[in-house]
Amino acid sequence: MRSAIAMSYEVDDAVHAARELADSIREQLVLQKHSLGLMFCDADTDGAVLTEQLHAMLGIEVAGMTTLAVLSPQGRHEAAIMLTVLTSADCLFSPGVSASLHADDFADRIAQAYQATIPAGASERPGVIFAFCPFGLPFSGDTYPAALSRVAQGAPIIGGVASDDYDYKRVRVFLSGKEYQDAMVLVSLWGNVRPVFAIRHVTSRFAERIRRVTQAEGNIVRKVGEETFIQYLQGFGLKTDVDDPLLAFTGYPLLLRQGDDADEVPVMRRISGLNQADQSGIFSGDVPIGAQANICLISKADIAAACRESLRVLLEEAKAQSGYAYSTILCISCCGRSMIMGKDAETEGNILTEMLPKGLVLAGAYCLGEICPTRYKNGLATNRFHNYSIIFCML
Repeated sequence: MRSAIAMSYEVDDAVHAARELADSIREQLVLQKHSLGLMFCDADTDGAVLTEQLHAMLGIEVAGMTTLAVLSPQGRHEAAIMLTVLTSADCLFSPGVSASLHADDFADRIAQAYQATIPAGASERPGVIFAFCPFGLPFSGDTYPAALSRVAQGAPIIGGVASDDYDYKRVRVFLSGKEYQDAMVLVSLWGNVRPVFAIRHVTSRFAERIRRVTQAEGNIVRKVGEETFIQYLQGFGLKTDVDDPLLAFTGYPLLLRQGDDADEVPVMRRISGLNQADQSGIFSGDVPIGAQANICLISKADIAAACRESLRVLLEEAKAQSGYAYSTILCISCCGRSMIMGKDAETEGNILTEMLPKGLVLAGAYCLGEICPTRYKNGLATNRFHNYSIIFCML
């Protein structure tokens, strides 16, 4: 597989941007038998027109989403559009889109979207699935990897929940001329693809009030230990009578371990709401009963270290493979990490620029939730929904 990336800052003129991006790709890359465009763009971009124009100009399907900022080999970029084109003679890219997920059978609709991407005669699971997920739907973010994993026989998934610049009203996903706020766009990859993954959380500093979750339903937590969730937060000295819990608790995510295995990769959960009436907490992902919970205290140094370590592990994993030429790194970082970095938001981009080996293309986005395997072996993945993480996939 080969790839190239192109950048444009013409977020107010989709036709101009498409021409600029397509010309840049043509200068860098000769398209092979199968190709795919992946687009990350600022929320002010008319992504439907842009992907329609790119589809016509390059003759390829283009999938993507809005994002807070993008990451390239040159660092972090805001108010920008990034197009990544993957091309291969022996790997098939098969895109699809779900029906509206504002329905009781949302999990079935995700499964049906994946099934529509299966090529005729395929007998194996895909090598990897790209997932572009809508924000703000009335279910836990864990639904996305759970529904896909069941129907795709444990194939690895890399993706994220679309974002904007924190007004949460312009969040969209795209596929070749169409935009969606309530549907999932995905692409399954078949053939000669051998992905490797890395993920790191920010887990170096804890408040050390580890308790078991004792009452919870999906992404709603009612009790931790003997305390209501709000009492649990107050035990850390945190003020809970706040107008915007998502913003107020950005620097205090919940870390969960679901077993006693020391090698288990934990998950991070963002507090997205508090219910003062019943003293519960609302999260963007599931919080299972029995999980060990602890509040993390995140620093800028933690975020930088996690970025550096995750990319280091990815490069080592790829180096250990043989008989496959890697060309592309896809990166998803959490918007929460960007919020905490504040005026130092360039840090992750600078680290990636410093560490990226010559000859590799890197394309990244800031999302409101990340999807990546926590375990991947023999083609089978344990796919999880994450917050506050930075994830990588190399192809």
